[in-house]
Amino acid sequence: MFEKAVEVAGKTVLITGGAKGMGKLWAEHFAGDGARLVLWDLDQDALDETEASFSSRGWDVFTQVVDVTKRSNVYYAAEEVAEQFGVVDILVNNAGVVAAGNFLDMADKMLEATIDVDLKALLWTTKALLPNMLKQGSGHILNVSSASGFIGVPFMPAYAAAKWGVLGLTDSLRLEMELSGHKDIRFTVFCPSYVDTGMFAGVKAPKLVPLLSPDEAVARGYRAFRKGEYVIKEPFVVKFTPALRALLPTPVFDRVSALMGVTTSMARWKGHGK
Repeated sequence: MFEKAVEVAGKTVLITGGAKGMGKLWAEHFAGDGARLVLWDLDQDALDETEASFSSRGWDVFTQVVDVTKRSNVYYAAEEVAEQFGVVDILVNNAGVVAAGNFLDMADKMLEATIDVDLKALLWTTKALLPNMLKQGSGHILNVSSASGFIGVPFMPAYAAAKWGVLGLTDSLRLEMELSGHKDIRFTVFCPSYVDTGMFAGVKAPKLVPLLSPDEAVARGYRAFRKGEYVIKEPFVVKFTPALRALLPTPVFDRVSALMGVTTSMARWKGHGK
């Protein structure tokens, strides 16, 4: 499949978790290239601050407090956006949380929240916004997954499960749209390794896999998105992970992962959700 560059100037871009952290960084890139922004977040104060900052730079931004784990919340907010702006051309499913630790010691509510935010919320945002994309005949959905979507990582089973699910969801929808003749409904899935945010405080980055700063991770992801790449893997070593996982016998792959420090990378996690 040949890559086709993605145009963003004049487009309406909705970003979940868009008031701070990596979501805000995604927003800055899109706005800098001429997009209109719709930012969803749970934090009203952060939304107000970001809206004021962006508006002072001449950027067109509309904000809403939305709990993306609540279907009714998502559907209502999406209707309001449609009334204000029409079709959302690009959806960036960025909102996420991380919960880690010994599986049996983890609180049920944290396991549930991880699946709800990191996977189930994508079902609701996509169901809410895809119909108008189909009516328009074009649209793009960018889902944030993770390198852990390709490999099991001890001490973060719910997060890994959610990110594996994001890959399956994205690929299934991509193929469904193609089979249905909607070839201008496009998808991108972004799979970075550990990013140096509060969510991953205490993480020890594996060998040969540098800890990315949020600015660097989003900048790489955005450049690849604009080029039209479908699966974006960063940093460089992550690009080989799926092939190694498929080609090597499981005991050999497990040994390689252990030698690189992947299997112990989350052992001292002390981060927080975003």
